Amino acid sequence: MAAPFNYYDYITGSHELYQRYADDWRLAVRSYWGGVEYRDAQYLRSYAIDQSTPSDTIRTYDQQDGVVTGSYTTEVVRPVNTQQEADSGGASSLGSFYAEKVANVPVLPYTRLYVSEYNAILFRSPPVRNLPDEADITDFMRNCDGEGNSLNEFQSMVDIYSTVYGVVWVSCLKLAGADYPKWRMHSPLDVLNWKYGYNANGDLELKSIVLRISTEPDVQILQHITADTIETIFMPLGEDDIDVPEGAEYIFDEEGEDDDDKGFYRTVQANPLGYPPVSPIYQSTKIYNGIGHTLVFDIAQIQRSIYGDYGEIYSSISYGAHPVTVVDETTLTQNDFNVGAEPGSVIQVQNSLNGQPNYIFEFKSPPLDSIKELRELIDQKIAKMNEIAMIRSEDMIKASRSGVQIEMYDSKLEAMIRKKAVSLENAEANVLWPMWFDWQGISMPDDLTVSYNRLYNQKGLENELAELDKLLLTYERFEKVFGPDNYEDIPQEFATQDEAEAMANVLGG
Repeated sequence: MAAPFNYYDYITGSHELYQRYADDWRLAVRSYWGGVEYRDAQYLRSYAIDQSTPSDTIRTYDQQDGVVTGSYTTEVVRPVNTQQEADSGGASSLGSFYAEKVANVPVLPYTRLYVSEYNAILFRSPPVRNLPDEADITDFMRNCDGEGNSLNEFQSMVDIYSTVYGVVWVSCLKLAGADYPKWRMHSPLDVLNWKYGYNANGDLELKSIVLRISTEPDVQILQHITADTIETIFMPLGEDDIDVPEGAEYIFDEEGEDDDDKGFYRTVQANPLGYPPVSPIYQSTKIYNGIGHTLVFDIAQIQRSIYGDYGEIYSSISYGAHPVTVVDETTLTQNDFNVGAEPGSVIQVQNSLNGQPNYIFEFKSPPLDSIKELRELIDQKIAKMNEIAMIRSEDMIKASRSGVQIEMYDSKLEAMIRKKAVSLENAEANVLWPMWFDWQGISMPDDLTVSYNRLYNQKGLENELAELDKLLLTYERFEKVFGPDNYEDIPQEFATQDEAEAMANVLGG
């Protein structure tokens, strides 16, 4: 028997599938963004030596008559990002070698390259729509989301982020005073909870959904949409009071403790459509309701692994390329513990005994053989990632024997592009436009159609031209050897006049 529905837990909690996929969604979108967002996630492995080794240092020296008499080392003070970090003495990796490593290891955003390639193929030819010639529709086509994006640009973003996440959600809402409804795209990270069920006809349909609209330092704004109502929820995140609309209702957990500190405010308006005007758009295949499949999940894992390998190379060079000083205790004491390898340093040592040094002073560094192995491993991972992404590399083109073989490589990519086109067509023509016309209170035209580019055929043009050149050269050689100019004109003899005239007639004489 199912547990009774708890409204408060539904609004303040999250779907179990959201909790399962949230980390992969974050990795996927950060892999697409790259840059600051990727570095801030700190995907590099942190070793104990990384935290104990300071990052940047400043060295100062005392000199007397041009001779260095003292050396001093000072760590660079790093600025903190928040007051909380300042109160606690800064972040755990602040000023450490790990922070330096995160800031300097390069990110190779292969995910963005692949996703952009897919999107460029799909939108190489713009979608073709048969829509009524009306002023509201024309204005909507120019600015469909209220942020200045045209319909084609909006659908392009839907395609990009559905490839990244496997699914995105699109809502169609008409705000008070608006001339026409607008579409809004929601990442799965902002769709916190949802419920599906079957209607009287046995069709699966969305019953309710919780969307995160905005997050500020002191308040989080949500929308809870059902078949009957559209609720706007203001959830405090701190101790300070928040601004809420006049007449907002305060909701708290009746079964919990300290209810006054855990509640939220909400405003409620009627939903005239009789169903939640929100729909998921899947990249290709649906795994669960609200969860879609995408190969970016696998690509992002490989990209993160390559990023980790580059981190190991950076550490190997930092720790191994520069030797350390090995010195005996007597020599160190004799120099007041100021023994270094800086140019101009003067180090006092003991006298030699029987021609042999009576001290130890040398540079030591670990071997760097692992760097070569790491580079080879990175190349292998990139090659495998290209195969998973179905993007043919230059090496694959060179290894192919014909353009037909390259066309076979492209057939898998063509199938995926076709699925993306069909998914966008079905979502736009069968779900989003019907919602739009329902808000306007008019019937959707029977002849409304939407068509996306489903064809993709990109042969290896260079290979095709090379094959054509070979065929032309072969033909020219054939003509030189077996052409008409190389035949000798040998006269034919016939026994009678009638036979000669008959052959002449056959030859057109």
